[in-house]
Parts: sequence; structure tokens; C-alpha cells
Amino acid sequence: MFNKPSTLVVIPVGDLSQHVLLNICYMLQNGLVLYDDINKCSIPGIEQFKDIVDVDNVWNVTFVEQWSLSELTVELGISCYAGVLMLQAMGLGGWMFNGIDPFAMLGASGKPEVPGLQFRYDEDERWPYPNPTGLAGVMEGYCPPHHQDMRTAVDALCERKFGPGGPFNPETPGPWKDSRKVRSAAQNHDEKFRECVALQAQYIHDTFGKFPGTVPSMFVIMYLQAHHLDLEFYDRFFKPGSYLKTHAMHIAHWHPGD
Repeated sequence: MFNKPSTLVVIPVGDLSQHVLLNICYMLQNGLVLYDDINKCSIPGIEQFKDIVDVDNVWNVTFVEQWSLSELTVELGISCYAGVLMLQAMGLGGWMFNGIDPFAMLGASGKPEVPGLQFRYDEDERWPYPNPTGLAGVMEGYCPPHHQDMRTAVDALCERKFGPGGPFNPETPGPWKDSRKVRSAAQNHDEKFRECVALQAQYIHDTFGKFPGTVPSMFVIMYLQAHHLDLEFYDRFFKPGSYLKTHAMHIAHWHPGD
């Protein structure tokens, strides 16, 4: 039933490079910096930012990246679950699932006959798996090679947050009575803040050869399949109540005249 003609497959893809970068920003806003617990060392040069953060107040790189992966996994799962609820409301069949090779799905199978989503990916002897980083012009990671370096990526991230259309831009519409006041309440990341975030991110990239260092730059795990139910199949093999009234009435409600 997967990916058949006239059905829909939804493949949510998460940008872990952006997610980890945002969490480094969040850490700095709350007085924390990274510590390389793999190589057992502080980020070189972090002491120059003692005036804006306690450089001895640290979170381990592996913890931050695993935490970010966990957050993103929840978001991808919730998106598919919300899709399942919508399918039930519309009277469509389908299910959420995983089990597909995520690297092959993104395009890193290494086999021309298995192109997947055709994301750009790189390989390195230091990594156990290839690392997809983005699809040019569609979804590009906040990391090289889609940005010259991590400082460029940080500036691009700040533009997305505070620039035109961003969630913290005063001109972005919102549901509040005074959306301008609410959206502009967030403190913009100044030059020194950006330098501190970029220093940490660049260290990860230079040390591990990619960003993030210990998890993929792009991530996919859950999928959502949508299709019409074969009601005769359920009537023959299942007890009454195996599908909803919305399923029973779907054709009449959504395809009158068919």
C-alpha cells in the first residue's frame, strides 16, 4: 500500500544543523557554552567572551546534539500524528510508520538506482554514515557547503529569526492585539553574541568535519501514508466498528457523483 499511484506519502525532513545552532543560541542566552566531552577540552578562544557568559558553565557537545535530535524527532513524529488525525477527520485511510533507511531516503544510498530525495551528502572516514546536508534551492542546511562557514550560517539564522518575515520581526503579522510589541520583545543577537555562537559552531565543524558533529545535518525518521480505504475488505474480514463513520461516508462527502 506504500507510495502507490493516486496515494500520498508525506516525508517530513528536519534540519538538525539549524536546530543545534538554535540550541547553542538558547544556551548562550541562558549563560551556557559548549564543552567538547569527546576530546575532553574547552572550546579554544571561548575565554574572550567572559564578559557576556560564564565560560565555566558548560553543556557537553554530545548532550546538546542528542537533546536536539530528541527534540526534532518529537516534532517530526507530531507532524505525522497530526496528519493521521486529519486523515481520520476526512475519512481517509493511512498510517504513520518508520523503518526505511534514512540515508537512502535522503539520497545517500550511493546507488544511482536508489536516488531517494537527492539531497547532497558527503562522506568522511571519521563518520560511520554519510551526511546529507540539503537539497539545493529547496532545503539547505545551516552549515557548509551551503554556507561558506559557520559564521555565515549564524548570520543567515539570525536573518531568518529577525529579518523580514521572521518570527521576531515587528512587521510579521500575528494573532496578538499588539503583534508588533510581542514580536519585537525578543532581544536581537548582537555582534558579540553572534561571534560567540559562531566560534563554538565552527569548532564543531572543524573538529568533526561537519556540523553538527555527532548527529546528521539532515534527519528523517517518520512517514505518513494517505489513501482511500477498501471498505469491502474491512467489511469482509473485520468486525463492525473497524473504521469510522467518516470513512464510511468519505466518497459521498468528498466525491459526490463518483
